[in-house]
Amino acid sequence: MAVVVCTSITVLAGCSREVRSTVTGKVDYDGQTLNSGYITFQVNYLVTKGAEIASDGSYVVDGLPFGSAAVSIYVDEPPPPTPEGITPTAITGTYEENPVLIPRKYDSLETSGITVEVAMPEQTFDIHLAKPEKSRRK
Repeated sequence: MAVVVCTSITVLAGCSREVRSTVTGKVDYDGQTLNSGYITFQVNYLVTKGAEIASDGSYVVDGLPFGSAAVSIYVDEPPPPTPEGITPTAITGTYEENPVLIPRKYDSLETSGITVEVAMPEQTFDIHLAKPEKSRRK
């Protein structure tokens, strides 16, 4: 009888699992591959997950539920050079020495303008960021 109870619990737990997605892709800015940074997905205004952007511009975000996602991308600027004998405040290796910098509008889920529909267990979403158009004064 104990075996039947355990089996029932296992089956019930398996039924409540929500299908999740792994989203992969590459990020570039004005045709130049990002070589560092962090990407964040917020699905249905609830679940927020992210991942580091690798030196080849790729990222992998696991465990996203299906739904509409807002996306933000943040790139760290390297710390300014320090005078001889003074220890830098940034931890060595936590930033790219020559990062591909992007406009700050992409830092925020509210202002980035990047969205994607997460709809498959495995999904590719490449992101091509464009330079903002310069407005002309009249």
